[in-house]
Amino acid sequence: MDLCTIKGTKILSKYKLKPSVSVMIELPEAVAFSKQINETLVGKKIRHALKGQNPHKFAFPEKGTKQLGAEYSDEDFARILTGKSITKSWSSGNVILVEMDTDYLLSLGCGGEKIVYHETERTIPKKHQLLLTFEDDTFLSVTISGWGEVRLLKTEDLERHPHIGYDKIDPLSAEFTFEAFERLIEEIGENRKRNAKRFFISEPGFRGIGNGVIQDIFFLARIHPRREMRSLSKEERRLLYETTRIELQKMVDLGGRDSEKDLFDTWGGYKRRLHGKVVDEPCPVCETPIVKEQFGGGSIYFCPSCQKVE
Repeated sequence: MDLCTIKGTKILSKYKLKPSVSVMIELPEAVAFSKQINETLVGKKIRHALKGQNPHKFAFPEKGTKQLGAEYSDEDFARILTGKSITKSWSSGNVILVEMDTDYLLSLGCGGEKIVYHETERTIPKKHQLLLTFEDDTFLSVTISGWGEVRLLKTEDLERHPHIGYDKIDPLSAEFTFEAFERLIEEIGENRKRNAKRFFISEPGFRGIGNGVIQDIFFLARIHPRREMRSLSKEERRLLYETTRIELQKMVDLGGRDSEKDLFDTWGGYKRRLHGKVVDEPCPVCETPIVKEQFGGGSIYFCPSCQKVE
């Protein structure tokens, strides 16, 4: 799990709050947002930037800390961003980066956010954590649900970004080979336990992967989320690796999952198989009722017949 997600989860747990279940940006959505920003917003000049209209306790970076970007006040956002043009966007894990005139970056995503492009001010939400007004009278709003990031930083400081500079493999990169996947499993150690869910989202974890995308991956690979990774056979490891790459690419190609909305406030095209609404419904493969359990800091969904723990 990305560091920002881990931190957000701990904070919400401390205050006994629940994040939104319908908005949680992971790798596929971050890629989709960046693609849409490049296609729609590049070249647009910012007339005004408004941050802090509705303060949010779990908007990172936290004010008054030494976190990268915490030194910029709401007034600094307006001063720095006004007059700048969006030049490009890209993603890293579940972080969405937006470059402006090559010298500054906006870092968004990293949790639960609605990032919406508005062609008219009539659709702007009443509450938001960031609102960019462009010179052509269109807008971009960012509204945090649960926790999320609205971070301003200099381009030269990108390597210091706390959620980008750590060592985790991007599961859609050339670096993520089957050999690399097997090596990570073997590094667990014979006397240590590491279930599949923890392996994918935490230790070692893959960039941009959270509790949302793993449900279908595990189901299609016939792996129970509680299954110990070292217990997987060579064939099971190969199937899990290939399923991970194939399904993540499908999610990206379809603009994200159908539980998340894109830049135009439209649901993603990837139809999830396992989620809260199919609990007790028959498994599409064997017709055994789908089960929901709390495990590893969140809900897991599985077919007890297709996905054996042992």
